[in-house]
Amino acid sequence: MAFEGLKEQLKDKWSDISSAIQESSAFNNAREKFEEQTPTAQRGIMASIAIFFGFLFLSIPWGYVSDSQDHMSAFSENRGLIQGLLRASRSAKEASPLPPPMAVEALKSKVEMVLKDNRLIPDQIGDMQPMPGRPAQELAPPVVTQTGLAVTLKKLNVEQITSVSHGLHAIGGGVKLMGLDITQSAGQDHYYDLIAHVISFSLPPSVSPETEANDKGKKGAAAKRPSRKTEGDSE
Repeated sequence: MAFEGLKEQLKDKWSDISSAIQESSAFNNAREKFEEQTPTAQRGIMASIAIFFGFLFLSIPWGYVSDSQDHMSAFSENRGLIQGLLRASRSAKEASPLPPPMAVEALKSKVEMVLKDNRLIPDQIGDMQPMPGRPAQELAPPVVTQTGLAVTLKKLNVEQITSVSHGLHAIGGGVKLMGLDITQSAGQDHYYDLIAHVISFSLPPSVSPETEANDKGKKGAAAKRPSRKTEGDSE
């Protein structure tokens, strides 16, 4: 019943609006001008009006479609950014791969190549002594193998110290320059002696970063698991 009443109200409202339009002088003038046109012109006017209203009705859903496309583009861009951040986060948590163990002679050969590239003369190159034990014990877990070499160099200027230090640190393959002991050369004002601590970090062939991570996870889980008392203990 309420729907029927609303329908009647709409009919009455439309009748009032239609009567007001028909009584309008502008509408009557437009109708007279339309009737004065040729049939071809009248059809053209009607077609133009139909196209206008058709475009008006289609523009509403097209606006929603355009907005949805913009939202989808923004969603795709944000999703790609989040995926990239997740990949970067996982990569940061993963252990960097380490090379297999390096012998002292192999490490010495790499160091000599750096010194040769920096054109040091034989008088500037001193002894290269292996460093016993674990030279950087506090910087690496026990599973990591370390091969250390103490390189003695003499009478280097500041530029040579900088270049050699950079070359030793950039050897790669798990080799890092972990320290420099610099002293002024005897009787010299602008030359210095130094001892460079070069250490190669590696993993034994039977140990991989994934295995080490799994072992740590198992140890952590075992530490968190509560101990159970046996019957003998409880008694």
